[in-house]
Amino acid sequence: MKFISFLFLFALVSSEVAAQNFASTDPAYKKNVELGEQALNAEKFDSCILYYEKAFEIRQTSYLSTLRAAACGFSQGNQTYFEEQLVKAIALDWQGTMQIFENYEEFAYLQETSFAQKLSELHSAAAEASGLDLTLIEEFDQIRLEDQRYRSQMRATQDQYGWQSPQMDSLWALQSHADSVNTKSIVKIFETSGYPGRTVVGDGHASTAFLVVQHADSSVQRKYLPLIKMAAEAGEVAWSAVALLVDRVNMGLGKPQIYGSQIHLDTNEVHFFAEIENPWQIDSIRATVGLGPIQDYADHWDIKWDPVKHIERFAGMKGK
Repeated sequence: MKFISFLFLFALVSSEVAAQNFASTDPAYKKNVELGEQALNAEKFDSCILYYEKAFEIRQTSYLSTLRAAACGFSQGNQTYFEEQLVKAIALDWQGTMQIFENYEEFAYLQETSFAQKLSELHSAAAEASGLDLTLIEEFDQIRLEDQRYRSQMRATQDQYGWQSPQMDSLWALQSHADSVNTKSIVKIFETSGYPGRTVVGDGHASTAFLVVQHADSSVQRKYLPLIKMAAEAGEVAWSAVALLVDRVNMGLGKPQIYGSQIHLDTNEVHFFAEIENPWQIDSIRATVGLGPIQDYADHWDIKWDPVKHIERFAGMKGK
């Protein structure tokens, strides 16, 4: 049976963000965050602030929810409240807060306002105080943009024209060139300075170098996997990122994947998991590196995870 390998799209801003994640498992927190977002969308700003304040009494570690609360305050005309929430969002994660503000469509209406100006001031101050390599962070902003410039169009293009369409071929040609340029830049950094992780570029870009390697040629992946593993051991990059690269390297060597991160597309354009080494234990294996249950990930590809059918699929393929 022929199939096409479907690359893991790291920036959905990851599949993890596409599904709503909550900073607390407390049902009251979840309810109030959801109601706060609904009130914001409905332009009921007084209620929006009330719901978020109730949620934050339980926990306030989500810079996305905090940024939304700030938007409620700004839209209501409450300068003290929105500035207070912006300060908290920046304190939680100054890189992540700005990335969300600049890339989420829901904040587009705030881009040319005093809200954006205040956020920019706070972000700049936090960046200067961080001690990180701001020049490299700026370079990584562009690298990440180029890594996703054409990949971000692929799902819609595939749905409209098909995976093997001329339109997809054109996107891949453009993305392959961008990947080649990015890979040269990252390899140069690896060879001169090692892995540029959290202590160099912060949490917001700790996985950027990994992202480029994930989309590089298999020889580059194999060569730098040990370096990236060492970075993970040192806390410079998340093990969940390393797990994805381990799976890709294994597949490149003709071995089953370990963590279930890699998806294939068959000739009928139906997604399925590439062969998994231990399908019955996959959730516990994923948990060791901070990945969630495989069905949560499978939902993004409209896959119903069934270890029995998974084993049968690959037993049948090996028998041909």
